Amino acid sequence: MTLENYEEFARQRLDHNRQRLALREQQEQRLTLAYAGGMFLVTTELMALLATWPENDILYLVDSYENPVEIVDVTDMLVHCRQRWYEVMNDWHNQYQELKKVRRVGQLSE
Repeated sequence: MTLENYEEFARQRLDHNRQRLALREQQEQRLTLAYAGGMFLVTTELMALLATWPENDILYLVDSYENPVEIVDVTDMLVHCRQRWYEVMNDWHNQYQELKKVRRVGQLSE
């Protein structure tokens, strides 16, 4: 392998990593959920808390802006979180699979 081949490989790897990180940032931004007057980041931890919280108990959560928000219907919020999670993760997975198929630098921007 020549020096030019190594340089091309390094450029491709760098561009691939940039594209992967850009995709991650884009999808993570989509994991926000407006609910009960607050803005929440949907995470596995949030969904686990909601799933284990007693159904008839009120829950107070701190949203993304550090404001306490009263959640009256924990089950409803869990349903909304799961919907957003599956939607974003499905899109993210599909786009990542397409990105993995890219073999040349020129294909990354297409």
